[in-house]
Amino acid sequence: MATGQSLTLQVIHGPQKYDVKLGLAENEAGDALCVKHLTDAVYKLTEIPAEAQKLIYKGKSLKDLGEELTSLGLKSGAKVMLIGKKPVPQDDEDTRAMNEVEANLEKQDKKLSDITYELDGVHRGYLNKDQQSESVKHLEKRLAVVAETLMRLLEKLDALRFEESNKGGRGKRKSLVTKIQVLLTRIDGLNRGVSDMIARWDAM
Repeated sequence: MATGQSLTLQVIHGPQKYDVKLGLAENEAGDALCVKHLTDAVYKLTEIPAEAQKLIYKGKSLKDLGEELTSLGLKSGAKVMLIGKKPVPQDDEDTRAMNEVEANLEKQDKKLSDITYELDGVHRGYLNKDQQSESVKHLEKRLAVVAETLMRLLEKLDALRFEESNKGGRGKRKSLVTKIQVLLTRIDGLNRGVSDMIARWDAM
């Protein structure tokens, strides 16, 4: 293969040494091997997730997953130091719980989008006044259910405890908390819109 399409490196992790053979898949023909190829290969050998790996070559940390290995000076036979460890069992349990929260969060996001779409239809006058009132009350209840579910998801995320070294898990939890807060803010805005809508109808 051409330079940049295959490499054999030695990854040193404490007393362990691993021969890591890297190559491009058929659908990557024409591309070059990059740091992500190395982190993926290291994960398969050590079960240390990419986010928990710290790879060092000649004193430089390999952080940019998209950076080409040859541009970093790596050639076949090069030695790369690995610092990191597999998640502890508690982290595994918390990761599963966080994945469940993420899946539920996606469902709540979809529900909120559906409610927003229906409220927009009411606002545009697609229903008569009697239908509007009934529809809005129903949508208010659905908003309350979504808000309550999101609050429960926040509580579940708050109960998760990741080790300091599990930066990936801690970062993902933070990202999910932020997304939930954004959705709760959207719900507040929709509730204000509903109140304004009802006030206008009452004033007619």
